Amino acid sequence: MELDILHFFSDMHGTFFDRIVLFITHLGDNGFIWILLSLFFLLMKKYRKAGISMALSLVLSFIVVNITVKNLVMRERPFVTDPTLDNLVYEGSFSFPSGHASASFAAAVSLFIWHKKEGAAALVLAVMIAVSRMYVCVHYPTDVITGALFGTAAALVSAAVVKCIFERFGKKKTEI
Repeated sequence: MELDILHFFSDMHGTFFDRIVLFITHLGDNGFIWILLSLFFLLMKKYRKAGISMALSLVLSFIVVNITVKNLVMRERPFVTDPTLDNLVYEGSFSFPSGHASASFAAAVSLFIWHKKEGAAALVLAVMIAVSRMYVCVHYPTDVITGALFGTAAALVSAAVVKCIFERFGKKKTEI
């Protein structure tokens, strides 16, 4: 069934979608857009907790997904197991889970926890990046879903850590 989904996307290649999807998928390369957004939010007092949470979740996501799980599972990319799939980007590492999906959901969910409106927009981008990884045929649907779950978990852990740090070491409120 997973290959059927990827063949559906592969059959769409060569259309106007290619340029749009390639742009979207490259936004997620090396967590670039999410790192930029984290830094941007770190600079603004109103968004600082979100920025810290986003940065921490990206680090956790990278360690768990890209360094640990990918190298334990070592799942081949879909275009390797099924050469009839037309992949649009070269990917040399393993497939499971999706690092793009993990980083995207780690950052987007982190932002959503602290700022719903901005976080909702980030979640839309995270979903688009995650789906783009299937469109370009470098990830199975289960890679993307699992990456999104790992990223969400990293965001929840990061938000809890940031909340504890700010409660413990933040400005003490004085009672009147």
